[in-house]
Amino acid sequence: MSVPAQRLGDGAFFGDVRERRTVGEIALSELRPTVPERAIETHTHDDAHLLLVLEGAYVSSAEDMPALCVEPVLILNPPGTTHRDCFRDPRDGARGRRVREDDAPPGRFFALSLPATRWRDACEQRALPDRALRLPLPALAAALRLRRHLRANDDAAALSAEAEIEALLDAASLRPAPPASAPAWLQRARARLREDCAQAPSLAALAQESGVHPVYFARAFRHRYGCAPGEYLRRCRLERALGLLRDPRRSLTDIALTSGFVDQSHFTHAFRDAFGRTPARFRAEG
Repeated sequence: MSVPAQRLGDGAFFGDVRERRTVGEIALSELRPTVPERAIETHTHDDAHLLLVLEGAYVSSAEDMPALCVEPVLILNPPGTTHRDCFRDPRDGARGRRVREDDAPPGRFFALSLPATRWRDACEQRALPDRALRLPLPALAAALRLRRHLRANDDAAALSAEAEIEALLDAASLRPAPPASAPAWLQRARARLREDCAQAPSLAALAQESGVHPVYFARAFRHRYGCAPGEYLRRCRLERALGLLRDPRRSLTDIALTSGFVDQSHFTHAFRDAFGRTPARFRAEG
């Protein structure tokens, strides 16, 4: 006999709320995890929520997530999502070490919670996904902009936040079809671009490795993933840079070159276009 999954009500997470703001029916919160991975049970969220991992190592069963994610990432969980997503303590198991049973893992996350009624309204305006998945860079960029409004104290912050929420939901609706529709060769090519984003293979090389014509490869990639291979590579580079910016020991020049940018100036320009501020300012704001 299976045990029913624990249910979490609107805006509830396994975390300690550090900051919180309500915009209409939508709750914006910044939290830190409070429960160790081994104590997290399978649970169901009553509301829809978007979870932006800011710091820490995160384990998620959402579509398109790696086994362990250590970079900033935005995950959409529709109402009724049942999972066991959680933060993992990198010290646990390292060199045989085991953290205390009640130690919460290090991490920080930003959450946008929409009650079921608000989610239905949003779905009437746009085609939102019906499954838990990792959202692409445009949605991640919108979530990072929205987070800035959580800390703003002026009377225009709520209005700005409402506009960013709509932009974020619009970006979430751009997600293409489920991965089952993508052939294995196309999934392998995409994985190569993500895992080795510092290198830029030619279209001909990608097509040859995939065993298809370059024209067919380019069309299939755009149809499945909603962007050209080169644009996808740029997004992967920015996502890698976001993760590296958390390490204060790394210079901006090092981050730029490691992520595949020509130089720091190229990196700064691309980062500002995507996130609305320079890498240095993003790092300073935490």
